[in-house]
Amino acid sequence: MKIGISNLKGGVGKTTVSQNLAVGLAHVGYKVCIVDTDRNQNSVSWVGERSGELPSILAVGVTDTKALNKMADQLEADHDFIIIDGTPSLSEMTTRIILSSDLLIIPILPSGHDIRSMQIFFERYEQAKEFRENIPAYFFINQYSETIKLHQSTKELLNDFGIGIMETKFNRRVAYAETSITGQGVYEYSDEKAKAEVTALTKEVLEIAKKLGYL
Repeated sequence: MKIGISNLKGGVGKTTVSQNLAVGLAHVGYKVCIVDTDRNQNSVSWVGERSGELPSILAVGVTDTKALNKMADQLEADHDFIIIDGTPSLSEMTTRIILSSDLLIIPILPSGHDIRSMQIFFERYEQAKEFRENIPAYFFINQYSETIKLHQSTKELLNDFGIGIMETKFNRRVAYAETSITGQGVYEYSDEKAKAEVTALTKEVLEIAKKLGYL
């Protein structure tokens, strides 16, 4: 199954979600590969820092838009899940990620500015659906806080876009930044609350995959 993690806006947590979902899936026994489409190749570097004692995760850098679909299909033959770590740009690569994905997860920060900026992404999403009608998509709220009123109303604002909203959220925690340097996921770290969030995300993604017929 190919899972695209995409949003045109930078800094929303695409790589954080990609890496931690990969770790969560690897720890429950699935073979996982991250396809890193960003020119900075942060997920490729992160895998390079992973200890050999941790569950193995492959990362492959693909910045050529024409190669993405073919590479993802080839890697899927040897892996249960391909996670496509998206690039923050309004480019052909964004369209290719959307079209390549069996499931599209759109990380978003709970701010008015981030929600308003989604209009451009959804124009690209609707264009992609002209080529492939059924592209299941869900919002994923990152850096959430129960104490901020705007954050609590985020789901209501996102409902206007007419796609799913994942129940799981990532709160703003230092653990996500620290593990991005050490090659770990927060599931493998000391922050139990962060670990619980990734456990919940993994479970929710597997439930969606089952509902879509991939498990």
